[in-house]
Amino acid sequence: MKKEHKVRFDKLKQIGCVACHKQGRFSDAIIHHIRKKNTGLSLRPSHDDTIPLCPMHHNMGNQSVHLNKKMFERLFGTELELLKETNLKIIQLETETQLWEK
Repeated sequence: MKKEHKVRFDKLKQIGCVACHKQGRFSDAIIHHIRKKNTGLSLRPSHDDTIPLCPMHHNMGNQSVHLNKKMFERLFGTELELLKETNLKIIQLETETQLWEK
């Protein structure tokens, strides 16, 4: 894994689960790789196409992206919408970090 992806994953973990955040709480997150149409089951998606999800929203709960994608998207938005939100949160995190370092 490239260093830039390790840095991204660290930031995703700092942000916490994007689905829980929409419910007004923080939960530790694991990394969810977004599968696009050109990504088969045996091919890992790009590390750039990742969002932070807690285990319940990733693959353990009845509202999880892997077990009930339609409900997950109805409640929290599509994976691509969450990716855009996540990338904005990363920019905010980087800006805050830069302000504290000055």
